[in-house]
Amino acid sequence: MTWSRRHSQLTTATAAQLWERWTDLDSWPIDDPDVEWAQVGRAVAPGAIGTVKNHGTPAQKIEFTRVERERAMDFVIRLPLATLTITHDLEPAAGGIRVTHGVVLDGPLHQLYARVVGVKLARGLPVVVRNVTAGALQGGKA
Repeated sequence: MTWSRRHSQLTTATAAQLWERWTDLDSWPIDDPDVEWAQVGRAVAPGAIGTVKNHGTPAQKIEFTRVERERAMDFVIRLPLATLTITHDLEPAAGGIRVTHGVVLDGPLHQLYARVVGVKLARGLPVVVRNVTAGALQGGKA
């Protein structure tokens, strides 16, 4: 079983602009008010390891698992007896591109983590997607 939530928004930003914003980890604290900082030791690619620090929580190791240039980017945070996946998808749509961010929890304790962190992350998705699309339209990188 898994728990998941998603939020989508249509934008006139290009896939290239959105991709540049997603893969610029310096933009993450600007786009997501919960993020204090994020870093990755090399280019965003499958298997790349990084760290993300939210305000008021310890830094978490992230691993990029799905990276499809100008289409999709996912990373996972491994929790005790669960996995948190943050999903990012771009899809051509009438009038522009549909940007979708999601939160997926799976594993034996997914329901507990959904209550503890998932609901809060899901509530923040509309703000993050709005900020990403606005930032992409303003020029990509922070």
